[in-house]
Amino acid sequence: MTFSDLFAAFRWWAVLMFIGAAATPFSYFVLGRLPDRGYAFVKLIGLLIVSYIFWILGSLGFLDNSLGGIFLAVVVLIGLSVWSFYRQRSDNEDNQSVFSWMRDHWRYILVAELVFAIIFVLWTLVRAQNPAITGTEKPMEFAFLNSVGRSPDFPASDPWLSGFAISYYYFGYVITSVITRLAAVPEAVGFNLGIAWLAAASALGAFGLVYNLISSSRGAIQRSAVIFAIIAAVALPIAGNLEIAAEILYNEGVGPAEFWEWLDIRDLNEPVGESTPRYETSQWWWWRSSRVIHEYTLSGREEAGLEPIAEFPGFSFILGDLHSHVLSLPFAFLSLVVALSWWLHPGPESVDYKQLIRREGLRAAIDDLRSRDGYLLLFTILLLGGLSFLNTWDVLIHMFVIIGAFMLGRWRQIGHWQRHIFRQGITLAFILIIGSLILYLPFYLGFRSQAGPPFLLPMIMRPTRLVHIVVIFGMSLIGVVALLLTLFIRGARTPSEIGGRRYWIWSLGISLGIIVALILLMALLGLIIATSDESRSTISSLAADLGRTLPILPSDPSPFLRFRWAIAAVTSLLPTLLVTRIPYSALIIFLSIQIFVIVYLVMRILDRDLEPLSSAGHDSTPGVIPFVLLLVLTGTLLILGPEFVYLKDNFGQRLNTIFKFYYQAWVLFGVVALFGLDYLLRNFRIGGILATGAYGVALIASLLFPYYAVQSRAVEYRGPVASESRASATLDGLSHISRYNPDELEAITWLQNNVDGMPVILEAVGGQYTNFGRVSASTGFPTVLGWAGHEYQWRGSTPEPARRNAAVEDIYDGLDWAQASAILDEYGVNYVYLGSLEKNTYSPRAEELFDQYLDLAYQNGTVKIYRWTPSS
Repeated sequence: MTFSDLFAAFRWWAVLMFIGAAATPFSYFVLGRLPDRGYAFVKLIGLLIVSYIFWILGSLGFLDNSLGGIFLAVVVLIGLSVWSFYRQRSDNEDNQSVFSWMRDHWRYILVAELVFAIIFVLWTLVRAQNPAITGTEKPMEFAFLNSVGRSPDFPASDPWLSGFAISYYYFGYVITSVITRLAAVPEAVGFNLGIAWLAAASALGAFGLVYNLISSSRGAIQRSAVIFAIIAAVALPIAGNLEIAAEILYNEGVGPAEFWEWLDIRDLNEPVGESTPRYETSQWWWWRSSRVIHEYTLSGREEAGLEPIAEFPGFSFILGDLHSHVLSLPFAFLSLVVALSWWLHPGPESVDYKQLIRREGLRAAIDDLRSRDGYLLLFTILLLGGLSFLNTWDVLIHMFVIIGAFMLGRWRQIGHWQRHIFRQGITLAFILIIGSLILYLPFYLGFRSQAGPPFLLPMIMRPTRLVHIVVIFGMSLIGVVALLLTLFIRGARTPSEIGGRRYWIWSLGISLGIIVALILLMALLGLIIATSDESRSTISSLAADLGRTLPILPSDPSPFLRFRWAIAAVTSLLPTLLVTRIPYSALIIFLSIQIFVIVYLVMRILDRDLEPLSSAGHDSTPGVIPFVLLLVLTGTLLILGPEFVYLKDNFGQRLNTIFKFYYQAWVLFGVVALFGLDYLLRNFRIGGILATGAYGVALIASLLFPYYAVQSRAVEYRGPVASESRASATLDGLSHISRYNPDELEAITWLQNNVDGMPVILEAVGGQYTNFGRVSASTGFPTVLGWAGHEYQWRGSTPEPARRNAAVEDIYDGLDWAQASAILDEYGVNYVYLGSLEKNTYSPRAEELFDQYLDLAYQNGTVKIYRWTPSS
């Protein structure tokens, strides 16, 4: 790496440290009930506030999208922290100042900062081994980052559909752009430092969450909390799943062929046929770790190419995509620690719509907003809205956890369940939803999605196999299952003082009720799509797959006949579908038992009929076992849901639903596992040692994934270690272009350095996940059309991409200049790019025509850039 790269990384780190320091008093005030006062999250909190202020004021027209606007947002953050400092000093609840607390806890602060710095440095070095912004969805992400940095205001311009704003949850690119500009780093370097900082921020988030969970339990030893927090900083964002162990064993020829056929991980059930293990080559063997689930139809036919995506953070950081689920990951940890704060202190009593409609209740609610609880509520609204803007898939998951923590906290305070707790939960949900919509209204007004009615579809494939879940989540399940099993055995052996039978009945009823509800939802969704002309073929295909014959539906049927046919089809197919799924239901049974155990334990603990060891019970610092069980329940439901339904999108299968849900389940299970190991070691020594030992073995095996994958990716980009022509390590994401097309890199650099504003640039149009759209992606200048497939994903059904594709072809075919010039005017094109890709895609006549009618703005050996002034 060059000194320039190292200095850029230092500036990036310095900016994050400054923003974290500026946010510390505010974090101390809002999250002051946590053991670490929110210190591990100060950088995230500061970035969230600065980026939101910058974005919202820019969206409302009060700020330009400029460095000056960012500086103003930083000043607002500093002012907010100064106010928080004086506000906290007058708060009778905690008179210790933030600086006094920092002096008393300097060791914790030092460890937290070392965790962040070490992971940031480590992953900066990792990114330098393969920094190329090419392949997968990196060009799309780079296009968004550049567009956010160049657009004069918000919403940012869509770089791949000129004249339109981005229709995507792009807040993560705003945050990354803020750091990039404050650090004075080029976007091509900032892209890779963004990955490094996200890995470090996720590590610190995992560290802080696990520390706060363990430290919130009475009897916890701070040293133990720090040790498990450090393990979390490695296990959650860096380690792989257990597929790497299977990879190594398979390549070493361990186990009979029958075992690998039974395990059924794609490409691990065929002869190796290679002398060098694949994990020691530059092949993309590591890709398999995110495609563990082998998908089949109910009849046993392989569903090739649409297997579910079971990605996890370690895979994401190896891949290096700056995608929305990665950008939101650190903030997921922040959301969970905010939920923990709600559990520790469930907020003001005025959160109840029956009280809010009364004058005295409304007055009390306004007074509560001026308390620490009120500021926590406002910050929760800001955070949840930010999660929606970061990665919309996440917001309902984290809202469920926060509202669940609030309701469980209320239950704990009262000592038994009361109906008004549910009413208060509904009220809080309403406040959070409405508040988030208001705070982020400009985003929602411009957002379009591929999702549409009925939004959910029934899952009509074979269920996921339990063994594949063990491969994906096995390391965390060791701690989770050991914790649940130990607590359940203790609970079953402890006589109930209230009446144990009702706990068994309720637990069984809820666990079975969830399964029945999901089956009924499948039936309802099946009925909906069976009445739709567009989706009826899905029902017919399912019938053919199951070998069932459906009634014949006459052509052009009346609505009544269509509905009657739909009922007949669903009632005919549903029993066969359920029976066919039974042999593959081990996972569903396992998850149902887990739900049963969780409900049983939560009810007994919160009714004060079972006192977990090392919990604070009735005192002012409650134990966190019920909150931990809520996290396990959420993760369990995220895995269970896609076995019955999935969110409708352009993929037509559940791959994206599993992708988004499993990603959050990885975080939830990973955190609980480490809390569980600490809990078992403190209270059940032998069981704790056994579980910790098993977890340690699994962790060591899982760390082989980044060890081998980083080397494979380095060889892929830089070449063999012993090669004399091995490329230098660098953070410049565009440096790879100089290898195969230096003229193109020169042309892109000229555009970046010599063209101001947001002119429209015309370039070749082609398929997604290719090199098409590379000029707009590398500069941020909007083009007439980039990846059409992605535009359909972002906007749903729209004629615009198809129309523009034909228009670009008309320009580059070089046949009719009058028509071409009219199209250039229609789309406001300012520059026409003619490189090797355009010449190979379109007619050679284009260059002759452009030379005749367009002004040449730039030229090198193989690239010409023409200037056009639209007549309008």
